[in-house]
Amino acid sequence: MMRSYIETARRLPPRVVLRRAVDFAGRQAHAFFERRRDSHAQTYAANDGGALGRRLRDLPIAAIRPHRDWLAGITRHFLAHRFDLLGSGWVEVRHGLAVRGLEGHRYPPGPTVAADPAGAWLGGRINQSNRAEAQRIWSLVDAGYRPIDWHLDVRSGYRWREDSWHLDVPFGRDPGVDIKLPWELARMQHLPQLALAYLLARADEPGFAPAETYRREFRNQTLDFITTNPPRYGINWRIAMEPAIRIVNWLVAWDLFALGGAAFDVPFAALLARSVREHGRHIAANLEALGGFRGNHYLADICGLAFAAAWLPQDDETDAWLALSARELTVQTLAQFHADGSNFEASTCYHRLSAEMVIFATAVLALLPAGKRVVLEREKLLPFAPSHATRIAAMLRFTEAVTKPSGRVVMIGDNDSGRLLKLAPTYHAMTVAKARRRHASLAGYADLPDNETHWVEDHLDHRSLVAAASALFVTSAESRPYDHLEAVLIRALVGDRTLPTPASAPPRPLPHESPPAAATPLTRIEVVTGAGLRNGVAVTPFPDFGLYIYRSRRLFLAVRCGSIGQNGRGGHAHNDQLSIELAIDGEDWIVDPGTYLYTPLPAARNRYRSIAAHCAPRLGLGEPARLDRGVFWMPDDPHARCHRCGDDEFIGSHDGFGAIVVRRIIIADDRLIIEDRTDAPAAGPPASITCTGRDETRSRLQPQLPISPGYGVLLAS
Repeated sequence: MMRSYIETARRLPPRVVLRRAVDFAGRQAHAFFERRRDSHAQTYAANDGGALGRRLRDLPIAAIRPHRDWLAGITRHFLAHRFDLLGSGWVEVRHGLAVRGLEGHRYPPGPTVAADPAGAWLGGRINQSNRAEAQRIWSLVDAGYRPIDWHLDVRSGYRWREDSWHLDVPFGRDPGVDIKLPWELARMQHLPQLALAYLLARADEPGFAPAETYRREFRNQTLDFITTNPPRYGINWRIAMEPAIRIVNWLVAWDLFALGGAAFDVPFAALLARSVREHGRHIAANLEALGGFRGNHYLADICGLAFAAAWLPQDDETDAWLALSARELTVQTLAQFHADGSNFEASTCYHRLSAEMVIFATAVLALLPAGKRVVLEREKLLPFAPSHATRIAAMLRFTEAVTKPSGRVVMIGDNDSGRLLKLAPTYHAMTVAKARRRHASLAGYADLPDNETHWVEDHLDHRSLVAAASALFVTSAESRPYDHLEAVLIRALVGDRTLPTPASAPPRPLPHESPPAAATPLTRIEVVTGAGLRNGVAVTPFPDFGLYIYRSRRLFLAVRCGSIGQNGRGGHAHNDQLSIELAIDGEDWIVDPGTYLYTPLPAARNRYRSIAAHCAPRLGLGEPARLDRGVFWMPDDPHARCHRCGDDEFIGSHDGFGAIVVRRIIIADDRLIIEDRTDAPAAGPPASITCTGRDETRSRLQPQLPISPGYGVLLAS
């Protein structure tokens, strides 16, 4: 990490380096005094947060009923504290858990706990200044409840300490250790699903536990978390994004339980409200905009503040959060999403994450009570400007365009399976034995018997995003009510306050220019598909992102050619310039293998970012951009450029190898022809490859890495 900081500094003007150094010194000094203060005083708030409001108007049981089977299945796991965390398989997350390990990295289990009602077991875990209050909170938990270990990486077995001050928590340091595992659990995205199960159980749907079981589990898990994660202590306060996503899920679950008539005791309700306020204060004090860069983390921060302020009582503090979130939401929507609707992170999966934040924050702010709404109207932050609606509509069109006939999106750039809300993710049911055969990442999994149902999440089905975005523009009477729960939730939030439907943007002219001279042939590839490939072919360009989508009745072709994203940082980009994904007749022939992991295995991270992981032009053994300057940085922009984009032809180039490389793709009636050329001297005879049909194309052109359709997930070869 330090090397990447030094390399960045070398590329910046001296005045920028000086300003950042002064900012860094100031932050360090501020942290020093805050750390000392928190070590001597309780970090739980002294007063409660006030009563939480309700924002959901209705959620018809008929909208939930189609999801009965998977909800019954996965919430049974949640009641047993089993979670499938980013490819871990369904594992009971408990203290003292012995894990399978990650590619040879396996840390010894921590101690088991005997959780007594008085909370004596918290001694030596919770820091001294917070221990008495933590024990008081724990005393409210039902007798017999087993605590969850919120600080455990369930793959490697590494465990972070509860009493580490948040900015002192290490990550990206120890081999095989992944901070994303405890973060994923602590986002609490399973709690709205528990609430949906409660609503179905109340309606006497078969397959569910008594409704009271889900209500009590929500209460106990929330108290468990608040007890063992005092504000500003432990891994789950390390960055502001995580508390932001957590309170969104807490608040949605709270409202869903309320819709079913769930009643909670006053002490619990007061603690939840207080913790929401503590979360909001932490986010506001730790906004992720270091060095002036604002990405999906910052978008999550302002989304979390919007939710906190919308549910908490109105006062000067929450009014300030509302104004900040509304102002920054509109600014960041235009800054982080291009005019063509794509996201500036250069990743189709981060597009989904960031778009969810924009859509749900927009819905929450659109339906504020009158007293809160006037705060934003006074500063002309509501109603939203037409440009805001136009950009959201463009986001929707981008997701529709990158969705293949299979219903899954093209993977461009990183895929960390990140979501804001997972109200109704797509699940596929299979036996544990079958799941283990299909997934290399489940090797050695033995937590459930072979004949048990293993619910596998499909991280590449983004159609719920399209439904949620669409619901912002139509009234409940106009919308198809029960297609996606996310759309129903949006309607429950906004009522009849829809965004104005923007006019379709005029089509941008397709590029048509001469490519740079490149006389030396590198490779000629012919993929023989059978006749009719060009029947109805059309191209949808996304030049701001650098993605060109070709469709016909038989063809889906995605060509990557453009920006590395993040204003030139390339933190979530791969060496995929001029690469393709190809599907014929709805079947994948060539796919991007995905991401796999980030910091736990840097070498594996780079394998999945490398040019060898993509069906792209190659020149010798080099990479178009260096991969040795940090796992979230790509210091060399290959300057990819599209020169021609017509219905039957694509031509693009880049200079990432230190020489020009030009790729020409011709769509013929019965085949795809790919020609790569360079302006470098010939290093040998050009390669010529002909593949007939799916199987030969896969064997010869598909990158030779196990496919990772979600973070931490590996399919078997």
